[in-house]
Amino acid sequence: METDEELPTGYGPQTPPGDNFLNDFVQGEADAWAALSRARGDPVVEDAHLGIMMADGGSPSVFGNPVVLRRPLRADEWPAAAATMHAFFASRAGGDFLVFSAWPTPDLRDLGFGLVGHPPVMERMPGPSGGAAPPVDGLEIRPVADGRDAAVWERVLVEAYPVPELQPFSPGSLLPAPALAAPGWHHWVGHLDGEPVATASSFVDDRHVRVEFVSARPDRRGRGVGAAMTAAAGDADPAKPAVLIASDLGQGVYRRLGYRALARFTLWAGHRGAPAPGTA
Repeated sequence: METDEELPTGYGPQTPPGDNFLNDFVQGEADAWAALSRARGDPVVEDAHLGIMMADGGSPSVFGNPVVLRRPLRADEWPAAAATMHAFFASRAGGDFLVFSAWPTPDLRDLGFGLVGHPPVMERMPGPSGGAAPPVDGLEIRPVADGRDAAVWERVLVEAYPVPELQPFSPGSLLPAPALAAPGWHHWVGHLDGEPVATASSFVDDRHVRVEFVSARPDRRGRGVGAAMTAAAGDADPAKPAVLIASDLGQGVYRRLGYRALARFTLWAGHRGAPAPGTA
């Protein structure tokens, strides 16, 4: 039956946890980046009206400057949302910022953004995944315990992922020592025959284990190192489903570990310094 009543969409921070997978994922994504950014000392702003979490690390890399939409935006809300983002990131020097939307968006290129892609969100049901990742001879996966470990994690990620904007590598670019206090976050470095060659991280919240920052040096790929790192991060709490946003390169690895694709995100790079809509 048709109605003029404004009905809840099931999306946004006000939706009860457990209502639907995608909203749980989105709220956890925003919470994860906000927690890491606050621990780094970065400015973090939550725009409750538009449902946008913004954090600015002043980083040359988009990975240090995340924005997460906590709810879908109507087409007529996007000019105000774009202006809000550009105004926030105009307060500091740095590179582009990365906008995560779990829902399709209008074409934002005229609002100071460039399209990054539409990566899949994948989920693995609760239970340890280590059995799905064959053992790798000589691989030791060590937790990041202190600032020295964090610098090793950073170097491997910057060089292996790779993150060209952060090269040549400088410690403290993504995981300075204070960031290790971020609640819910865990980080690992994979050492192959004693050499640090791979990374992975996870953020554990009430609903999911969120797998992030999986990387392996190119000359060590094809030996199961990436799968082993993903399995270790996903097993941070085997009682919870593990979730991740996959790259096209990594989808096959994740499927073999028991992950399945459930939805696709839309990612935009916001151009820092672009004029706000209506001000050009």
